[in-house]
Amino acid sequence: MTDFSSFSIEKPHCLIFVILLLPAIAFLLFQFGKIKRSIKKADEENKHKIRELKFSFYPRILFLSLGWIFALLALSGISFGSKKVPVLKSGKNVDLVFDISYSMMAKDAGKNLSRLDAVKIYVSSLLENMPACSFSAILAKGDGFVAISETEDKEAILNLVGNLSPHMMTASGSSLAKGLDAAVNGIPTNSTKAHCVWIFTDGDETDNLLEKSLLKSAKAGIPVTIIGFGRESESEITAGDGKTRVKTALRAGRLKEIAERTSSLTPVTFIEAKAKGSAWSLLKQIQGSKETEEGSRSYEIVSIKRHGFFLLLAVFSIFLSFLVSEGFFHHAAALIFKKAKASKAKAATIITMVLLLSSCTSERKQILDGVWAWNDGNYTSATANFLKIAGQNKAGSVNYGIFNLGTTYLSMGEKEAAMERLAEINLSDKNLPPDLKSAVCYNKGIICLSDNDYKKAAGNFKMAILAAPSSSHAFNAKINLELCERKLVQEEAKAGQAEMTGVNEEKSKNKDMEIQVFNLIRQNEGKKWKNMTDSQSDGGEVLDY
Repeated sequence: MTDFSSFSIEKPHCLIFVILLLPAIAFLLFQFGKIKRSIKKADEENKHKIRELKFSFYPRILFLSLGWIFALLALSGISFGSKKVPVLKSGKNVDLVFDISYSMMAKDAGKNLSRLDAVKIYVSSLLENMPACSFSAILAKGDGFVAISETEDKEAILNLVGNLSPHMMTASGSSLAKGLDAAVNGIPTNSTKAHCVWIFTDGDETDNLLEKSLLKSAKAGIPVTIIGFGRESESEITAGDGKTRVKTALRAGRLKEIAERTSSLTPVTFIEAKAKGSAWSLLKQIQGSKETEEGSRSYEIVSIKRHGFFLLLAVFSIFLSFLVSEGFFHHAAALIFKKAKASKAKAATIITMVLLLSSCTSERKQILDGVWAWNDGNYTSATANFLKIAGQNKAGSVNYGIFNLGTTYLSMGEKEAAMERLAEINLSDKNLPPDLKSAVCYNKGIICLSDNDYKKAAGNFKMAILAAPSSSHAFNAKINLELCERKLVQEEAKAGQAEMTGVNEEKSKNKDMEIQVFNLIRQNEGKKWKNMTDSQSDGGEVLDY
C-alpha cells in the first residue's frame, strides 16, 4: 500500500506552466471553428464529416493536455510513497534530549529525589560506561534547543547534565515534540554516522505532538528510545508561575501506545529508568563491535521519486493523441479485424510502440537512477541502487554496479570501502569493456594518490592508459601519471641530498677538529719559545743576532 503522507514536490515552480494550456486550447478551438465553417460551405449535405472531425479533435486536445500536465509533473520532481534503502554508516552519535519542564521537579523518583535529579544521576552513570562515540545535547521545555552540537567531549555533556534546571529556558509548557524535532533537524543530511535519539522525560507534555514528531523521525530512519522517570501515581507540584498547584505523573501507558503505533518503519521503544536492565538495553544500541568500527549497513526511509512514471504517462498520452487524430478509436474494429495486411501491420506497430514505451530492463533503470542520484549529490539513493545491481549475478551489469558503488563511496570520502569495491572487479577478464577497465584503474590511482602512494598510483594510471588509450579517463590518467613521476623524482632527489648533507657534515666536523688541534699545537709552541726567552733574560745574557 502506497503511503501518500510522504507526498512532496521538489520544484513546484514548474507547475505554473500549466496555465499555458489555456491560450493553446483557445487557439485550437478557434482554428477548429474555421475548419467547420469551411466544410459546411463546401459540402452542406455531408454533415457526418463534421461529427467524425469532432470525435477525433476533442480527444486529441484532451490527450495533449494530459501529456503536458504529466510532463510538468515529471519535471517538478514529484514523489510519494516511501521505501527503505541501505546505507553505509561508520560510527555512532547519540542525541540526548532532556525534558526540563517543571513537571520534572516532582519528587517521586525515590529517596526524596526529583525526576530531574534522577536523570542527572542516571545519565552521569550511563556516560561513564559508554563506548567511544559522539554526543549531542538538546533541551526540551516549551521549545527545543540544541545546547551542545555533535562532540566527543564527555566532560562537556556531564557539565551540562549537572546543571539541568527548568530555569535554563524561558519558554513555558512542555513540548517533547519540539525537542525531538530539534534533534532530528540538527543531524546533517549526508552524515556518515548512525544516529539514535534518547529522550529522558516523564511524558507529561502540554501540546500532545510527540507522536507526529516520532513519525517524522521514523521516516528519516532514526531510532528513538524514550526513558521514563517518576511514578505513575499523581504527584502535586508548583507550576512555573510559582503559585498554581498542578498534578503530574509518569505517563507510561500513553508513551507505550505511541511507541507501538510509530515503530512500523524504524524502532521506537519505551523503557522505564527504574526497570531492571534499562541502562544495559541502551548501551547495547551503541555497543562497539568489529562491524560498527569498520562500517555497518543501516537503512534510511526515503520518498520514492515518480518522475519516470509521469514521463511515461506523458509520452503515452501524446502517442494516443496522434492515434485519435486519425479516428483510431472510431475505426478500431475495422482496422484490426477487417483490413487484412494493412490492419495487421498497423496493429503490430501499435503493440510494438506500446511495449517499447512501457518496458525497460530493471538493471539499466537502476543504474540510470543511481547515476542520476549521484549527479544530484544524493549519495544515499545512489548507494541503494548500486547495491542492488552489485548484489545480482548478471555478469553484464554487476561490474557496472560495483564500479559505480565504489565511485559513490569515494565521493563520500570512504576511500577504504571504495578500494574494496573496485578490487572486486576482475581486470584480467577478457569480457570486461576497455572503458570500464580504464575507469576502474583510474579511480584506484586517484585513491592511491590521495594516500601519497605515488608508485602504486603511477602503476594504476599506466594501466588506465593502456586499457583504453582514447578514453577520457586515459587523458586524465596521462596528466596524473606525469605528476606522480615528478613526485617520485623529487623524492629520490631529496633522499640523495640528505645523504650528501650527512657526508658534508661529517667532513666539516673533521675539519673543525683539525683546526682545533693545529691551534693547540701553535699555542704550545708559542709558550715554549716564551719560556726560552724568559730563561735567557734571567741569566743576564743577551744574544745579538
